[in-house]
This record gives sequence, structure tokens and C-alpha cells, in this order.
Amino acid sequence: MAIRDLGYRPYEGERLPASHNTVVLLRHGLTRAWGSWLVKIAAFTAWAPALIAMFYLGTMTWIMQQQAGQMPGQELPPPPGADFVKALFAWQFWGFLSLIGVGAGAGAIAEDITFKAFSFYFAKPVTPPQYLAGRIAAVAIWCFALTFLPSFLVVGMLAGISPEEMRVEQAGLILPALLHSVLISVVVATGSVGMSSLSGSRALTMSAWLIVLVIPQILALIVDTIADWPWLYLVSIYELLSIVGDALFRIEPANDLRWYYALPLLGLVVAGALAMAWRRVRGVEVIA
Repeated sequence: MAIRDLGYRPYEGERLPASHNTVVLLRHGLTRAWGSWLVKIAAFTAWAPALIAMFYLGTMTWIMQQQAGQMPGQELPPPPGADFVKALFAWQFWGFLSLIGVGAGAGAIAEDITFKAFSFYFAKPVTPPQYLAGRIAAVAIWCFALTFLPSFLVVGMLAGISPEEMRVEQAGLILPALLHSVLISVVVATGSVGMSSLSGSRALTMSAWLIVLVIPQILALIVDTIADWPWLYLVSIYELLSIVGDALFRIEPANDLRWYYALPLLGLVVAGALAMAWRRVRGVEVIA
């Protein structure tokens, strides 16, 4: 049977600009990240610290109100504030963002190298910046959701249980929580995706990202404990983020490290990760 020749038929659908490719890659990145069982674990369990914190705040407030009712004239102690919210970020970082970075970020480019997916992406009108933006933004969105939303719940609880004269002050913790969440998300997403460009082996890049997160932190903790020398914390990504977080929440630092030491180093981490990823993506050979 002969194939019917339909001739030239022009495209009659909606013509989207080339910039729409970034949105398509972002949507694909979010979907692919959700395919990781590590991301699923983080997404379903990341709410536990916030719920426990809210239960603790509610229970302690009720107990203190009962005690105040039995002892008229006794003033209730003020509810916790910035320190309490900042501590939540530590739980979110080590318990859940580390899983997001490993499951969604540290294997992103390595997986595309392994399955030779760059020929699929770059055979279309997709540029390297669009590809990297889609990959990094997908990880950043997951990180932001699992940091800001739990902190938003805790801040709302703090504002609700506080005396009327303190509610505005407690609600104001939303702004530093938002800024800290954005900073953490950008650093974790960029760093993990950049690490994924080092090799075509997902196991290697995922292990390398965990080593970068954990080993410097442990070494700095040991040195600070033994020699009382905190400056080695400047090689730990978590501690750099924590130092900047102290400044955002206006918490007095426990040592001589300040945000103006940490923030430039975080900028170098982001710039270095972007440079590694850019070099890898630009060097890919694509046969269209």
C-alpha cells in the first residue's frame, strides 16, 4: 500500500518564544526530582520537626497558663523567638535538604551524561544557560519548599501564642526566614548540580556531595572542640549558611565568625559550582 502524500502542511498551533524552553526544562526537572525516592522521603517527612515544634509550643503555653491561673500575679515567661526558628533550619538542612541535594541535584548532570540525554536536549533550540537554569531551579524549589513552609508554620504559631504586644515582633521573623530559605536553596541547588558535573557516575557525584557537606563540618567541630579555634568552620557549607543566618535573625554569634566572612565564601561556592557545570555542559558533543 502506498503512503499517502499529504504535502506541506504548516504548523497551526500556538508559537511560543524560545524562552519558554526554560519553563519546560524546569517542569521536567521537578518531575524527574520527584522520581527519586530520597526526594519522596524528604517531602513526606520534612514536616515532622515543624509539627513537633508547634506541639511543644502549644503544650508549654498551656502548662504555663495553668500554672499562672493557680498563682495569680505571676508573669508568664516570654515565648521563644529567633533562636527557636533558626534551630529549625538546622533540622531541615541535615535531615531533609541533604536528601534533596543528593537525590535531585548531585546526580542531575551525571545522569544525563550516562544516558546521553544531551543530544535530546540540545538538538532542540535549548541553550546551555536554559538547561542549567531548569536543572538548578528545580532543586532550589524543592529546597525552598522544605525550609520556608515549615518555618512559616512555626513563626505563625509563635505569633499566635505570644502576648499581644509581641505578636508583630514574632510575625516579623517571617522576613529573615524567607531570606535564609532563599539563600540555603540557592547554595544547595547550585552546589549539588555543580558537583553532578564532575563525572558521568551518579554514585561518584552523589558521594562527593555528601563528603563536601559532612567531612568539613566534622573536622571543624573536632578542631573547635579540642583547640577552641572556630575558623575552620569557614570550609563548611552548613556553617557558612548558619553564620549568615545568625545575622539575618539578629542572633549574637557564639564565636568571632561574622557574616562578612561567610557571605563572600558562599558566593565563591555558587560561582565555582556554576563554572564547573557550565564547563561540562559547553563541552558536550551533540550529534543532531
